[in-house]
Amino acid sequence: MAGGQVIVAYPRKEGYKFNKEYYLSTHMPLAAKHWKKHGMKSYTVTELSADGPYTYSVVIEFESAEGWGAAATDPNTKDVMEDVPNFSSEQPILISGGVISRETV
Repeated sequence: MAGGQVIVAYPRKEGYKFNKEYYLSTHMPLAAKHWKKHGMKSYTVTELSADGPYTYSVVIEFESAEGWGAAATDPNTKDVMEDVPNFSSEQPILISGGVISRETV
């Protein structure tokens, strides 16, 4: 099974701020612009339930786990990470790995 996945989660904290419109219209297209050349295939943004520890999450699909490794070390990724304060008061948590199984049910 090929593929890599990155999960980005934004912590829910007292007084947090998150600009959903900016995130969708500016930040994620910026990430896609820089990471597509490394095999970024898609992303799914989710507004999480109000009783959980995170406000929003995004699942980013790459052609391979190595693709995310290349994207993470790309000099342009600095632009992506430095954009976070433009829409979020909290730094995200990143979790990544290689896909070992995928089923459609």
